[in-house]
Amino acid sequence: MDVSDNRVTFWFGCNMLRHAEMIRLSIMLLERAGYDVSAAGGPAYCCGTSHDHQPLGASNMAGRTVSRFNEAVTRDGRGTLVTWCPSCHMHMSDIMAPGNAVAFDITHISELLVASIERLAPLLTVPVPHRVLLHQHLGFSTHVPINDRVTSVLSRIPGLELIEGPAHPGHMCSGIATVPGALKAVIGETWSAAIENGADTVCTIFHPCHREIAALDGRDNIRVRNWVQLVAEAMGIETSDAYVGWRNGGAPDIAAIERAEPSRYQTLIEPELRAPPVASAGVAE
Repeated sequence: MDVSDNRVTFWFGCNMLRHAEMIRLSIMLLERAGYDVSAAGGPAYCCGTSHDHQPLGASNMAGRTVSRFNEAVTRDGRGTLVTWCPSCHMHMSDIMAPGNAVAFDITHISELLVASIERLAPLLTVPVPHRVLLHQHLGFSTHVPINDRVTSVLSRIPGLELIEGPAHPGHMCSGIATVPGALKAVIGETWSAAIENGADTVCTIFHPCHREIAALDGRDNIRVRNWVQLVAEAMGIETSDAYVGWRNGGAPDIAAIERAEPSRYQTLIEPELRAPPVASAGVAE
């Protein structure tokens, strides 16, 4: 993929409360790849997916968001929109851009990092000695060959051994959550494959998958990590994962909750943290 200018807008969607660290690391990786990054997200930049039951409202949100990205092109010369969330990427490509005049190109962060791999590779100097099974889905590949892209970046990390695992339907775990038994089967297949192949790490690509698998962190001596965390670790960047800590009983960041509005935390996150892990076939209880 050709990016004519290094000034990009990084669209991180609506998951700041849960995954601020992944977002921060993603921005840092883009910057180390040589990009001038302006981050945008939250309710003011909603893609409208969560409001599809109200078509007019969703359409208005989509149009507003496109207008703001167009303004970034005119005002700051940021002609490339870099996505993070697969739903946002698909919604922008399939609905938002066709339905509105757009002045920017659209690419996923994995594509941009692969395109910049020759600049990134010399920075991957810290060995990450783990046997890693990548949790993969097939549905997003209609837009971005995401599994190949992430694999090609992770394969540059010294000491990291990638293990071939199953690839699941849907573009991410939340996309199959409403199908009875599907989420249980998918997580069970991933975890069983990790155990059978002696993996010490299950690596997620997308944040909703990370949320579902986070509760299993530490079980069977297997850690749960996201791919940007592994790349950052190989650069010597300190990584942390508050959500995994919360999911396993750690105290949430009260200051962050207060900034984001406590009612959102209580509505969106507390039920997740109180829920038991997905009881998965093949996962030892």
